[in-house]
Amino acid sequence: MKKAVYTLMLLLLLTGCKKLIQQTQEQIAEDMIVNAMTDGQWVVTVYDDGTDYLTEFTGYRFQFKSNRTVDAIKNGTTESTGSWQGDGYKREISADYPASATSTLQRLDGLWKIVNNNWTWVKATQTINGKLTTLELRKQ
Repeated sequence: MKKAVYTLMLLLLLTGCKKLIQQTQEQIAEDMIVNAMTDGQWVVTVYDDGTDYLTEFTGYRFQFKSNRTVDAIKNGTTESTGSWQGDGYKREISADYPASATSTLQRLDGLWKIVNNNWTWVKATQTINGKLTTLELRKQ
């Protein structure tokens, strides 16, 4: 009987440790995303869903902040502020600009799946209205 109790306690302990390890991994991944995104400004180098929209993003720089806001800066002036979330563990990033933002900035809204990246470049995709859309950002 004691052996069964000890075995049960060990299983509970191991289950708790596994959850703690996963939470730690998720927090480390999130911290890495926040640090990478908030260090410097980013420009859109590709926005394509079968149509190339890159010219719409000319002059824009994006400053991601640790408070989960992102400024869209055009020609040195903040044009709009949206929100962002990053999940390095799931390799996802989302953005949401207000309804008052330009249609160009609203193109960035939604949940993007990160398909490739390094510290200065991110390639992400999402399906919008049945079209696979590719977004690439580069740190400046």
